[in-house]
Amino acid sequence: MHDTTPTQQPTETNRIYGGLVSARGLDLDQFESIQTQVHAWTTEAGTGVKFVETRGLPIVDIVLRFKAGTVQDTAHTGLAALTLYMLDEGSQQYTATQQAEHLERLGAIVEKQIRLEHATLSLRSLSTQAVLGQALAVFTDLVARPAFPNSALDKIKPQLLQSSASRERHPVLRARSEAFRHLFSGHPYGSPLGNTEQGVTAVTTDDLRTFHQRAYSASNLEMVVVGDLSLAEAQALSRQISEALPQGWLATDLPTVPAPTRATLHVEQPGASSAVLLALPLNVPANDPQFPALLLASDVLGKGLESRLMVELRQRRGLTYGVHTHVLPLRAGGLFTTEWEVAPAHVQGSQELVVALLRDFIEQGPTPAELRVARKQLEGQLLRSVAQNKRLAALLTEFTHHRQPEDHLNTYIERINRLTPADVRTAMQRHLDLSYTVQVSVGPSVEQQPLPAPHQ
Repeated sequence: MHDTTPTQQPTETNRIYGGLVSARGLDLDQFESIQTQVHAWTTEAGTGVKFVETRGLPIVDIVLRFKAGTVQDTAHTGLAALTLYMLDEGSQQYTATQQAEHLERLGAIVEKQIRLEHATLSLRSLSTQAVLGQALAVFTDLVARPAFPNSALDKIKPQLLQSSASRERHPVLRARSEAFRHLFSGHPYGSPLGNTEQGVTAVTTDDLRTFHQRAYSASNLEMVVVGDLSLAEAQALSRQISEALPQGWLATDLPTVPAPTRATLHVEQPGASSAVLLALPLNVPANDPQFPALLLASDVLGKGLESRLMVELRQRRGLTYGVHTHVLPLRAGGLFTTEWEVAPAHVQGSQELVVALLRDFIEQGPTPAELRVARKQLEGQLLRSVAQNKRLAALLTEFTHHRQPEDHLNTYIERINRLTPADVRTAMQRHLDLSYTVQVSVGPSVEQQPLPAPHQ
């Protein structure tokens, strides 16, 4: 399908970006189709399950995503993270050492991750019944029946506090934290690290058990299974995990995020460069019809060497090695962010330049050539993810969390292919408001200098 939207006469800015070399000589309108059959069901215990059968490799990937992220820290900050990290510190059947030895002998891999809205555990195992059966038994025991020994909690607490302190010292991560604290002040999203020394110190093993019985219940779980299994085998597997878990609790919906306010924040920190972040509130769920247009806008702005921001900040002015945009959808409200590192003397100038480029882009939208390249990039990302079991499992987990329909994978490319420059411009003008810009810089305070003149 070719874009037949009439275009305006280009401005000077559009002339810079209208002749992307990577688009020349390529037929970027030819999109591959995806036909991935996603089976979906709900177990008797209330667990939602997605399954894709893939027979190319004798591998099974299982992802368990509980609504047990740091926003559920109602008793003590740090409780959600400590609960997750204590799951592989021994169960009612095995010690932590025995768990690790069993999984290593089977060649199985268990990973875990905590985020604002969810806690995720994953298992990768060979699909042969002898191996998968044993790996699944250890994994299920680990998740469903943790022992929470005091000795392990005493070891994990200082490790968690040290990790949090390290994140606070990392300029880019500190900038993100400050943006969240400002935009979501008083909301559970306002504590992105999810723990404080006071809260972590106060957590007891009884707190862990209570939290686990609620947050790690079968009805609070979304499960994804991808790999070398039949539908019947996947259903049996999901039933085994679901029935072993605590029963009968579901996370409540989050409160509405506070009204946004504009701010310019600076965190003093020594270093040779400054981390800079620009954030805009973006209260658009990922299953909103206009969300794909915002993803395309993000790609045109800050994905790849020929994105608008990269051309202007790196290639034409030599200000930074990289500048990146991100769209972060959350259940109660998300963010549109731009991040870069720059010499401390050019913090203010680069902020003003990025705001000007954003304003111009929101007003004019992308050129047809930029949009074709961005669509091809998104298509390539999706095709690569679908081709690899582990990435496909992660992708399905994200889609499930954001309440996408079962046919989302198979229709996504077609939907982004239909989007025009006018569609993208309309979505940005509706959802991105620069009057609520939050700018954060982390680095040393120095006298500001004019930006270098651009190279043509």
